[in-house]
Amino acid sequence: MSVKPLVVVKSAAVELISRSEYDQLVHRGHAGAVPAIETTPILDRWREAHPDWRGRHWRFVADDNDVLRLHPVNVARAERRSLAA
Repeated sequence: MSVKPLVVVKSAAVELISRSEYDQLVHRGHAGAVPAIETTPILDRWREAHPDWRGRHWRFVADDNDVLRLHPVNVARAERRSLAA
């Protein structure tokens, strides 16, 4: 019996969400920052499957059966507002 190697398929682009949406998700416990220890198998798989992921944030996303699953996410930089009067 031969064992086939695990093949990681590069997926679509990582979702980009606004800073305010991310902050709301964090408040509800549905998103967060990647831990300082970044040597976990999941993070390694995410980096390989999502080369455009910045490696900083995650969020829960409901699948077709409404099961929440962890996914990498990129967060837009906060907008700078002009101080003009």
